[in-house]
Amino acid sequence: MRLSTLGVLLLAVGAALSAGQPARADIVTLAPHERTYQSTFGSFTVGNRDEFVNRIAPLNQVGTTREAMVSNMSYARVDGIAGGQLKTGYHVGCSVTLPNGNLGAIPQVYVPSGNLSQSPALQIIGPNIQVPMSVNLAPGEVKDIAVADKDLIPGKQVQIIIRDFHIAVNQCAGPVSIRQYTYIYAKSAETDDSGAVFGDPTWL
Repeated sequence: MRLSTLGVLLLAVGAALSAGQPARADIVTLAPHERTYQSTFGSFTVGNRDEFVNRIAPLNQVGTTREAMVSNMSYARVDGIAGGQLKTGYHVGCSVTLPNGNLGAIPQVYVPSGNLSQSPALQIIGPNIQVPMSVNLAPGEVKDIAVADKDLIPGKQVQIIIRDFHIAVNQCAGPVSIRQYTYIYAKSAETDDSGAVFGDPTWL
């Protein structure tokens, strides 16, 4: 999809309006999740709880940037002879990205008559609005942010506690969604097995 110069300007204005004034901290509490699986070596459980998303105003004050501090506790337990690993992180999705093009006021440099070495100073005039004729909008994508992992201990519950992990998304012209994940990979001499739980999606 290609936009005219007017379309690019409207997109920039729309992003700025959607951002509005810098928002104050907005803390969201999300529901816990747990699942238990049966396997050839016994059973294993994976879950997450105490999940919080603290939406904060972007440090750069740009409407196409989102920031948040996230906290969560992921846990797993293997009842049997298996070992394995617990992994946790976040899926982050942006509906529309702006991969190319710079919008804004760029000062124009003017050199007075004569060569540069004879000029006492450069005069900055403007602003001169440099707007690209068109910009390519790539389809939104979902990325995996791996946060931490921990080895399992047979017969015991292990856990990963995350406090105020910083997530920042840049150059996103539309809504940004995140979803916490917790994976368990359980292994015995005969079987490799796995399971997962996912947090409720929320927006930034």
